[in-house]
Amino acid sequence: QCDVPTGLTDVVGISGGGYHSLALKKDGTVVAWGWNNYQQCDVPTGLTDVVGISGGGSHSLVIKKGQQ
Repeated sequence: QCDVPTGLTDVVGISGGGYHSLALKKDGTVVAWGWNNYQQCDVPTGLTDVVGISGGGSHSLVIKKGQQ
């Protein structure tokens, strides 16, 4: 959970889950890393326009632009 991905830049938000972490980038994309036993780090391909992130025990959540 502590191995931050190399080259992670332009981060505007961070959230920590039970065994994983999430970063929200300035361009509205999400990077996830950590223990992926329940696929909580598998960011869907094409996920964009994200404005909020949250990590739970074994899951991750996002809020997309226009969905607040």
